[in-house]
Amino acid sequence: MPRRKRNAEPQTIHHVIQRGNNRNYIYENTRDKREFLSILTTALTTYDTVLLQYVLMDNHYHLLVRVGDQPLSDFVRLLNRNYSLYYNQRYNRIGTIYGDRYKSYLLTEKEKFFSTVRYIVRNPVKAGLSPTPAHYLWSGHASVLDKASPIINRTELLAYFSPDEDLALKRYVECTEGEGWTAQVGFSTIIDRRMETEERLRCLFDRLLSERSLMGYQKMILSGATTKLSRELRNTFILLAIADAHALKDIAAFLHISHETVRRIGKQV
Repeated sequence: MPRRKRNAEPQTIHHVIQRGNNRNYIYENTRDKREFLSILTTALTTYDTVLLQYVLMDNHYHLLVRVGDQPLSDFVRLLNRNYSLYYNQRYNRIGTIYGDRYKSYLLTEKEKFFSTVRYIVRNPVKAGLSPTPAHYLWSGHASVLDKASPIINRTELLAYFSPDEDLALKRYVECTEGEGWTAQVGFSTIIDRRMETEERLRCLFDRLLSERSLMGYQKMILSGATTKLSRELRNTFILLAIADAHALKDIAAFLHISHETVRRIGKQV
């Protein structure tokens, strides 16, 4: 299957995820993480990209970025290439350190933005690496709280929560640290796992149609239309969703088709 074009729309916000090859570590120690952040800073400046949040885990990273006028793919390519060169030289190895192309999710709604910020910040807590988001050293969360980050655009990040900085910070803390965050006026409650799965599928679905300039076909495909184009788009989406590690039952529910249909199409891989 040919590679899909990345969304190149300027001034858009993306959640970027990159994992290590076979889920191996891409950071062995503190020095590696510091070097990655240094390379990340250079890539941000080179491609006029704004970093809104990040977390470095041992075998993957998450970035929340707003691109400038140049494609997201150029920014990520520079970041991954330069860090791979550093890592291979440091550990006397060759070959890729990453498992596959990076994953990216275009965020077009505030609800998705808030849930993504929460997801990124709470990743170390979910993995059992830190008791709270603020205790984890390798994310941008603590620096947002104490205004210490030279790499995150704190002002732009908080502006999504409120134009008033004090209220914005209060809402940000509620969003990221609250166990059962309740929506404020104009905000949506952080979504549960089922809704998060549906959001990820919707984002993947919209990206597929957007890249082919076929956004008008959303309802037709989800209504079970059997035209040649609808079947081709549906089947392509199923393969993409399976590659993105979605459960067959979730894909079937999203498309309103049977689990067996998804399983049969998935066997083509």
